[in-house]
Amino acid sequence: MRATSTNNPANVMLVDDTPANLQVLGGMLKEQGYIIRPVPSGKLALRFAQADPPDIILLDIMMPEMDGYEVSRHLKQMEQLKDIPIIFISALNETIDKVKAFSAGGVDYISKPFQFEEVKARVETHLNIRRLQVQLENQNHQLNKLNEALRETQNALVSELAYAASYVASLIPPPIRSATLRTDWFHVPSTHLGGDSLGYHWIDDTHFALYLLDVSGHGVGPALLSVSVLNALRTQCLPGTDFRCPDQVLAGLNTRFHAKEQFGLYFTIWYGVFNPSDRTLRYANGGHPPAVWMDASNHATNLDAQGLPVGFFAEAEYVPATVSLSSASRVYVFSDGCYEIEISGGEMSTREDMIRHLSKLTTEPASQLESLYQRSMSIRGGKRLEDDFSIVCVTF
Repeated sequence: MRATSTNNPANVMLVDDTPANLQVLGGMLKEQGYIIRPVPSGKLALRFAQADPPDIILLDIMMPEMDGYEVSRHLKQMEQLKDIPIIFISALNETIDKVKAFSAGGVDYISKPFQFEEVKARVETHLNIRRLQVQLENQNHQLNKLNEALRETQNALVSELAYAASYVASLIPPPIRSATLRTDWFHVPSTHLGGDSLGYHWIDDTHFALYLLDVSGHGVGPALLSVSVLNALRTQCLPGTDFRCPDQVLAGLNTRFHAKEQFGLYFTIWYGVFNPSDRTLRYANGGHPPAVWMDASNHATNLDAQGLPVGFFAEAEYVPATVSLSSASRVYVFSDGCYEIEISGGEMSTREDMIRHLSKLTTEPASQLESLYQRSMSIRGGKRLEDDFSIVCVTF
């Protein structure tokens, strides 16, 4: 390119069968700092251009053996040469000649006799245009490489998130079918990784634990905290805690998982322990939506207890409550994503709406939970829910 623009002066090929024209035009352009390559015929121009592509070509039309139109068409068919700007310089002044020149691939047309200032301006203009094209092509190439790298990273991340989501889902225990009780659950995270977890297990031969927690936010951080809490409950790894006492469990979690040590994350939780010998359910609530007990006649009773979300205050207290369950009772524990769903017009569906829907269902619990999820999706118009949908039902 021009020495005044870059460190490398532009390489200009002049193609004309008249030596005098090559000498005059070449001398003028050389004084402007260009590298000049005079070529006396079209065939030689093709050969030399392939061996060492120029930055721009000034091409005469009327030449023996191969005229300028044919030379230009050949150049435009070669991948490595097709983008070189070609300026035709000719004594032909008819409009048809200029149309043919542009149709053959020329970017400009200068009529002879020419004014050198015009030639200089046209050459500089098209060299600048070509410079910008090359810069844009290089930038696009770099952008494509970055986009490809980003796609690979995104694909790897999606794969890792899918694996993590599968791991989180695998922590939810399989349904229980026994003479004492039956469990069913439905869990759909709003993103790859949500903040909800649920579980249940026998603490000993006479105490069955049931719990559902909802960590603030979504993504990797909340999912990791959710898994940590779930593992603490499953393995009963809270020092000085009797896991048969729900208030002690929530107090132990509050000590172990304070928000200051969990990057500001906190969670709500409902935790209950059922004793089949006397059919009592003892429970505690850490800022979670109250569970619902439905008796055999589908009468709903809220199972709520006093307590703040876990991780808010170090000295938080959790007050337990106890209820005696009649035969064929069902207890539903759920996250607020099961009922806090925006309806058209900006209104929100309510917990009471969800309970009324449940109380009208007479199918098996597993079908009830799926029906509840389909109801939520219908409210959303088929769009993905904005929050995790998590619910567990235990039939005692």
